[in-house]
Amino acid sequence: MMRISIHPGNLFADYGIDEGFRLLHENGVEAIQFGMGALMMSAKTVRENGPSVMDGSIEEILAFARPYKDAAKKHGVAISQVHAPYPSWVSEREDINARMPGILEKSVAVAEYMESRHIVVHPPFPALTTENKTAEEEWELAKALYAPLIPVLKRHKVVCLLENMFSRGAEGIRYAAVCSDFNQAAEWIDRLNALAGEECFAFCFDTGHCYLARQNIYRAVHLMGHRLQALHIQDNDGHLDMHVAPYTGYIPWESFLLALREVGYTGDLNFEAPKAINNYPKEMSDICIRMLTRTGEYFRKQLQA
Repeated sequence: MMRISIHPGNLFADYGIDEGFRLLHENGVEAIQFGMGALMMSAKTVRENGPSVMDGSIEEILAFARPYKDAAKKHGVAISQVHAPYPSWVSEREDINARMPGILEKSVAVAEYMESRHIVVHPPFPALTTENKTAEEEWELAKALYAPLIPVLKRHKVVCLLENMFSRGAEGIRYAAVCSDFNQAAEWIDRLNALAGEECFAFCFDTGHCYLARQNIYRAVHLMGHRLQALHIQDNDGHLDMHVAPYTGYIPWESFLLALREVGYTGDLNFEAPKAINNYPKEMSDICIRMLTRTGEYFRKQLQA
């Protein structure tokens, strides 16, 4: 469908759920990324192993999500993808690593409830470059995380999306991490789908992570090819994961659009650029949203040319 989708940033906190969805619809947004990390279980909560609504029963969790679903339907805004809480795995933290598989299983149920075909689940990866893992060790960690989700994904008819990640160096430089080797990412998806016996896994391509990892964006899209089912479109300066609007950083967008057109991408255009809204005064929210939707309209026109 190639809907124009955005990460709503602080919109619901600033305006409330119903008014936030009204603003989204009136300014041309057709779908949103439902970020469970922002709305239900933050990364800080995961890392501190603190309490969360995600610890409750599935009935309690869906009741928490219901106002978002109802307001989205009321204002004609779809849920293009659900993003599961993260990090899904943390080195040397067995308390977190024992907790997250159950959280992820419940997250798949949330995706079905929100009527989204896709859920993004970050692969397990060392956050620092000093935490060395071999390629085989990385695969074993990934298989241990994703394989148990297969029956859950089948039951809820949801596709799990892996995402390209980056790690941090002590000197502030970012490096390619798990799934930023796009040959490896393609192999992982194929191996997981072979385990599942059907397509339960695909890829969400994050433009900002690709640029931080110094990867060629045109080549990366081609390597993922048919596995590419969703996008996190965001820009940065090549040093920080800024999540700002396209053309406010340095990513070569025409190369990205050319690659998407050549591989025949037809999925949603999801702008994971909350700072394009959050960095401005609340009174400018409508202008910021329109900037993202106009960019989406331009991208869509280029891809459908």
